[in-house]
Amino acid sequence: MSSVSLSERDLRALLAVIQDGRRDGPGPGLPWATLDGLRGLIRCDEVALAEHDMPRQWRLIQQGSFDGGEREVGINEDLSGCPEHNVFHRHYRDFLDSRDPDRTDELRRVIHWGELYTPTELRNQPLYTEFFLPCGIKHGMYIGLPTRPGLTRRILFRRYGGRDFGERDKLILQLLRPHLNEAYRDAMLRRQGVPRLTPREREVLRLAALGHGNAEIARLLFVSVSTVRKHMEHIFDRTGVRTRSAAVARMMPSLTMSDAVHAGRPFA
Repeated sequence: MSSVSLSERDLRALLAVIQDGRRDGPGPGLPWATLDGLRGLIRCDEVALAEHDMPRQWRLIQQGSFDGGEREVGINEDLSGCPEHNVFHRHYRDFLDSRDPDRTDELRRVIHWGELYTPTELRNQPLYTEFFLPCGIKHGMYIGLPTRPGLTRRILFRRYGGRDFGERDKLILQLLRPHLNEAYRDAMLRRQGVPRLTPREREVLRLAALGHGNAEIARLLFVSVSTVRKHMEHIFDRTGVRTRSAAVARMMPSLTMSDAVHAGRPFA
């Protein structure tokens, strides 16, 4: 196990990334303050949110922040006619960086090229030599975020030269992963004009969506039943609805169709 630790300065910067993203606009995928902050926190030449439907060769979103302040956005693009993407699509399945999107291991850890390949092995990978190197990319690392089966949603970090990513960088991403996923979901809801809930209100609503009553939610969250009732009242006030099922349908549409069905419980 790595003995790396973060400094107080690192922790403050990590917290700033989270807070600045909450204050910024939702952006096309993530708040720009989140991506810009990540690029400063983990020194790199580019950081990007990328979501793809690889079987269809369709880019749902590519939102990039580059060293020097440049930004890039691509949304709902058919990449099948792009020569550079055709090179990528031809080789990506053979590159260990691009694992089966249905596998859960990339949702549990940071994927780092330097841990998957030795430098010699990496140079022998066609995707690296035919796509990444011509694009000027020497080192890569990413984390996966949850999405629908068959899609990939990742935050990518690239360096064009210099040192490879290290244990500090990986640790920061591991700590930030749940916050980045929450930032993505929050930005999506804000773009849709959905009211914002506090993290605790979202947790109460999530448990309610899974069929838990107030007493069970209170037990799971180690709070009083009256506190749970108060959270539900705030949720109803903010969403403008008066039932749990309506609140879930508005605030957590993906949970409505997946988690609750999987749990086999009604929206009582």
